[in-house]
Amino acid sequence: MSALATAPSAALSDSWQALPAQPDFTWISPPQFETVMLRARADGSGMLFNLGEMTVTRCSISLRTGTVGIACIGGRDKRHAAIAAVFDAMMLCPEETPWRERAREAVLSIAETSRKYQVGKAAKVRATEVSFSMSVAGQPT
Repeated sequence: MSALATAPSAALSDSWQALPAQPDFTWISPPQFETVMLRARADGSGMLFNLGEMTVTRCSISLRTGTVGIACIGGRDKRHAAIAAVFDAMMLCPEETPWRERAREAVLSIAETSRKYQVGKAAKVRATEVSFSMSVAGQPT
C-alpha cells in the first residue's frame, strides 16, 4: 500500500494503462477529500502535540469477484486514489486469478520508479545544502 500511496501519480497511471485489460469494479466509497490531524512528539519521545492538518483522498472499491481494495493517499488526486484502490484489490485476489500476478508486477515496477524518483529528489536537496558553523570570538574553532 505504501508503494501505491507514495508513487508519483504519472507512474501509477502509466502502469494502469499498461495492463492488458483493466478489471471491472464498483465503488463502495468513491474518492473523497478529507483532512487528518498529524501528531508528533518533541525529540521523538516527548509529549504528543498536534503538528497540523493534512488533506488526503480516500476511496474503496469492489472487484467483480468481491475482493475489496482501499486507498488513502496524501493530497487531492482522485485518479491516483482510485487506481491505487484497484491495484490493492488486484493484489488481494486469489492466486489462481490472473489479476494478482499482473498487479504484483505493476506494483514492483511502481515501487522501483518511486525509489528512483526519491533518490533523485534527495540528490537535488543535498546539492543545495548549506552548512553553518558557529565560532565564538577569541576561541579556536
